[in-house]
Amino acid sequence: MFGQAFNFGVMGSAPTEADFLLVAGGGSGGARDQGPGGAGGLRTSYGSTSGGGASAESKLLLQNGKTYTFTVGAGANRREEVTSPQAGIKGSDSTITANNFTTITSIGGGAGTGGAGGSGGGGIGAGGSGTAGQGYDGGNGNGPYTSGGGGGAGAPGQNAPASETGGQGGVGLQVGITGSSIYYAGGGSGSGNNGPIAGPNGGGGASEDNPYQHAEDGEVNTGGGGGSHRQNLGTSGAGGSGIAILRLPTAEYSGVITGNPTVTTSGSDTIIKFTGSGAYTHGTGSFNETADFTIAGGGGGGGSAHGGGGGAGGFRTSTGTSGGNSSAESAIGLLAGTYTITVGAGGAANRIGVNSTIVGPACGIIAYGGGRGAAGTIGDASTPGGSGGGAAGYTYDPVNYAGAGLAGQGFAGCTDSASFDYAGAGAGGGASQIGQTNASNPYNGSNGGAGRANSITGSSVNYAGGGGGGSSNVAGTSGGSGGSGVGGNGSSNMGSSSAGAVNTGSGGGGGGGQGGVGFSAGSGGGSGIVILKILTSNYSGTTTGSPTITTSGSYTILKYTGSGTYVHS
Repeated sequence: MFGQAFNFGVMGSAPTEADFLLVAGGGSGGARDQGPGGAGGLRTSYGSTSGGGASAESKLLLQNGKTYTFTVGAGANRREEVTSPQAGIKGSDSTITANNFTTITSIGGGAGTGGAGGSGGGGIGAGGSGTAGQGYDGGNGNGPYTSGGGGGAGAPGQNAPASETGGQGGVGLQVGITGSSIYYAGGGSGSGNNGPIAGPNGGGGASEDNPYQHAEDGEVNTGGGGGSHRQNLGTSGAGGSGIAILRLPTAEYSGVITGNPTVTTSGSDTIIKFTGSGAYTHGTGSFNETADFTIAGGGGGGGSAHGGGGGAGGFRTSTGTSGGNSSAESAIGLLAGTYTITVGAGGAANRIGVNSTIVGPACGIIAYGGGRGAAGTIGDASTPGGSGGGAAGYTYDPVNYAGAGLAGQGFAGCTDSASFDYAGAGAGGGASQIGQTNASNPYNGSNGGAGRANSITGSSVNYAGGGGGGSSNVAGTSGGSGGSGVGGNGSSNMGSSSAGAVNTGSGGGGGGGQGGVGFSAGSGGGSGIVILKILTSNYSGTTTGSPTITTSGSYTILKYTGSGTYVHS
């Protein structure tokens, strides 16, 4: 893998050399005498050194007409206030993919308490292993209350120097691909009895030993590891999200991007910085013919038994505001060929939604499925997604947090709003709003985050509303409402929750329950949708999968409620 050129296919023209930096999400620290998180794996062609002390990798060779899809790994969620030791969580991988190419992958940072990863998590015994060419090992602990530092891209985590003192996280690696030299991928610091240990350069979080304070998170978009926490009343640090950066000559830059990356210049080069997932299409092919689009992933399912509402599927569009209240994306530049449409299914109760995609010769668009709502069972957790799932109504659950949303696609869910067991559950996030905590009556479920209205079909339709949370166990309490009338409603006591609306990508409602009677089930998320809008004069008329085809003014609209294709000519 290392030392070879990355050739993304052959189009009969000279390829363009491009530098890259790819950092995965950092691992989170553990809580109550556990270890810190390791940094996300770091791979780069820029400069002389890559992660783990390896030589810089070869540049990418970009071919005309090819689309390069960048997936930015999320940092791992922190551990909340716990009554028993909880190890950290591994970070998510970051990738670069294209047709006819072996995916470039940076591995997520190792979980606190010795987990393996891009860089290894710090241990209370032995530290976790890093990945060759990406990061270093975590440090070793020294005694029952101290942990070694998480590994970084530039150095191993330090071993705990004494039985009362934790080890500092391994330093990150400085990379100047953006035009400024910035540290990435530092390991989280370990905890002990002698006070907090500062985080290293590279975004790694500091530890914390005060029972009423929280360890620091790894810095966002650096892949830093989260710090560990010594006591039982605070939280450990979350891992920092990853990043993907592409640098190529400005004279060769096509300008065809999705996912709202930050685009800057440095000298004669253009730098594309992805802090969330997206794509870049290279080449000088004609994009005089375009297609507007709206896409929603399948909604997440609601959790059962005082369960959290499901998160909406990711929502992206070139006609109006996208999910997460981000700007409209660029229209698809159409080239001759087949565009494959995949419509993601909604997740069943307690399950995540499925991604929806548009993939073609100048296109690689993904709307991620919604996160699932947590069930009211100790140890269950909501998950991130296009929009995140809501937490269960179980305040003292050590993993009772809401799932995160994805930048440019949706918002996070919410936790319950009370400080007692069996409160009303949190709600799923929607395309335009986080799940709404029910502060007025914490026994009722929270309301789902609002979706987003879009008029690509010629009529205004709501998409991607979050699912409402289920009720508490107190008789006569209500479930939360689904977002924008399309998210599923949470259950009131032993009543029925409802599913997210079909072909809107909305989250399902969470189940309820009643003391002395039982629990009720959550419901599934709504299936996703893909809509294309093409000038009728440019429309080829060749489709599969039976989309609904209508016209609005001078445009033809293709509405896919199931998977299919459009062949442009």
